[in-house]
Amino acid sequence: MDGQITALIDALDISKDQRSIRGALKSFSLACGYERFAYFEITSKEISTINSYPLEWQHDYLRNQFARIDPVVTTAKRLMQMFTWSVQDWPSRCLTTEEKRFRSMAKEYGLCSGLSIPVLGSYGSILMLSLTSARQKSLLPTSANVARAEQAVLYVHHRLRAISDSDLMSCSLTLTSQEAVCLKWAAKGKYMREISIITNLQYRTVQFYLDNARKKLDAANLVQAVSIAKDKGII
Repeated sequence: MDGQITALIDALDISKDQRSIRGALKSFSLACGYERFAYFEITSKEISTINSYPLEWQHDYLRNQFARIDPVVTTAKRLMQMFTWSVQDWPSRCLTTEEKRFRSMAKEYGLCSGLSIPVLGSYGSILMLSLTSARQKSLLPTSANVARAEQAVLYVHHRLRAISDSDLMSCSLTLTSQEAVCLKWAAKGKYMREISIITNLQYRTVQFYLDNARKKLDAANLVQAVSIAKDKGII
């Protein structure tokens, strides 16, 4: 999982808007074997989120303030460390009507298991990244560096804040997060074979992303593509 975390942080570093951050998180969740992601910032008064959950679930969750009874949130507050979870493991007895409805909805929308990484934020807030799946049981992370995972969550938080604070204008020449990451490594003098190892991508996939970036930037070669991308603040 460490390679995927590194790839996520690299992708976040060149994210210019919330859309590109969403793309980076989506790629990260898929690379880790999950279908969806959710990033939460939880304070005593409100909760904000960016996620890839079904819109109906998002509306119900926020409207009904389900964070109060969400077992993932309550477990995160109690443990404050990376953990896996499953709807099957949630208590099934002595539930209120609201809790029963929440559990039923989670199953209905395919949010049956996951991996969550909570981090203590400023002024008592909790930042949390959850990767979720329709599987009944969550995958166990392999050789995951917990400190590195928590660092990634903090990086998501600070990138979102930086984008919001600077009111960045989106460039008409937009690259996908994968194209931008590969191009940035090329800008640092790495060859395609080295980029392949660093990003955990196939050599031909790196070649494909760099070629796409060159075409989008209307560059004659990779050197010119890097120069154009730097001039326009894309990387």
